Amino acid sequence: MKRHLGCLLALCLLSQAATAAQLSFNAQNTIITFDKPVKLAEVLATLPDPHSVYWAGAEVYELDSPKAEAQRADVMQLLANLIRRQSSGSARHTLLSDLYRDISDWHLMRRLNIDVDFDQARLNPKRNPGFVSGRYYIKAKPSMQSVSLVGPIGAQQTLAFNNASTVRDYLEQATPADSSDKDYVYVIEPDGKVSKQGIAYWNNTHYKPMPGSVIYLPLQTDLFSDDIEQLNDHIARLLQHRM
Repeated sequence: MKRHLGCLLALCLLSQAATAAQLSFNAQNTIITFDKPVKLAEVLATLPDPHSVYWAGAEVYELDSPKAEAQRADVMQLLANLIRRQSSGSARHTLLSDLYRDISDWHLMRRLNIDVDFDQARLNPKRNPGFVSGRYYIKAKPSMQSVSLVGPIGAQQTLAFNNASTVRDYLEQATPADSSDKDYVYVIEPDGKVSKQGIAYWNNTHYKPMPGSVIYLPLQTDLFSDDIEQLNDHIARLLQHRM
């Protein structure tokens, strides 16, 4: 009987340990675990210095979700199909192949559609979602004083942020390929929002991106195929999940 009770106790302790490990957060190089469902505010309160975080750029990623990689696979397939239609050794073939390699090297995790802000999470129930189980990564860092450019420009370019600079101002510091779109770019803000901004003389939006933003220079639609706009949109959406 005692042996039976001991086995039950051991199983109970193992069950409790497994339950506790079902919900964990990696934030600021610290693993935080919970043995019960928690709200976002409770998690953020455990950060060493939540008031130093640039909340416009804070993000929550789901570590074990395959969705970001599934999105990448779709993009890679579209790009591979497009590359096969180009003449080997041509400028377009090289451009697309370089873009293919760049995207294959991106570090991706599924970013959750959550506006992360410590004060808002504490004060506004709608900004304080709950977590029941899973493993998550919280990006909570000081403000990034830079803007990144990706796309058909060779290697990614990181430029110093200027509060007065528009998207066109940043593009003037880059050397886009002839095959990049001359009318529009995508802007991925640090809060994950994606917008399409005009950059030509006839549609210039004079848009000023936030620090930490990524500007994606899309491929010019009329140079490749009818479905290139879908590819551009997919790449911009994939950038939401790039670490």
